[in-house]
Amino acid sequence: MQINTLLVYLIIYIGTICYTIAAYFHLSLKDWTFLKAFFIAICFVLLEYQFSLRGNYWANKVLQINPIQILVTTSVFYFINIWILNKLILKNPVKIWRELLSFAFIIAAIIVSNL
Repeated sequence: MQINTLLVYLIIYIGTICYTIAAYFHLSLKDWTFLKAFFIAICFVLLEYQFSLRGNYWANKVLQINPIQILVTTSVFYFINIWILNKLILKNPVKIWRELLSFAFIIAAIIVSNL
């Protein structure tokens, strides 16, 4: 089966969308309970797992991307999705210096882990 580059990245991106919804969407609910958040999350986590497994496998085998590169790509996709969720759904103010600092810490952790 021929898998192209764009499809692999799209599958990984869809996985990150599902994870972002599973982890943060309940914050937009007015009267949420643990069970309500749990049932929303579990559905999206199962989807995320399927997309992430396949996307990471194909990225490694087909695109010859190593796990660190996959992690960086996935982290960037998480940032994009959380910014979209924060801006469009949660409508929280964005303090750009905090966002950039958080991203710098992730990059630093990746660099340190490769030493």
